[in-house]
Amino acid sequence: MTHLKITGMTCDSCAAHVKEALEKVPGVQSAIVSYAKGAAQLALDPGTAPDALTAAVAGLGYKAMLADAPPTDNRTGLFDKVRGWMGAADKGSGGERPL
Repeated sequence: MTHLKITGMTCDSCAAHVKEALEKVPGVQSAIVSYAKGAAQLALDPGTAPDALTAAVAGLGYKAMLADAPPTDNRTGLFDKVRGWMGAADKGSGGERPL
């Protein structure tokens, strides 16, 4: 199974267009595309060129790159952002925060 990270999709219709484009690439047996995860899982014939996959997605106006592993939930990055926002709020309130 090959995994792509795809950016720029904004809805399920986008994912459907990407799936359709990927399945037209020679050597692609099947594609599952998730707009919510920003990812695609592909079953490929041996020797299928990764550049053809990314080019098919780019032709629709999205960016794609090969992912080393299946996408995971990126909660750590979200928590870091929230901590940053809370720190900025502390500066504006004199450093006191309600418990």
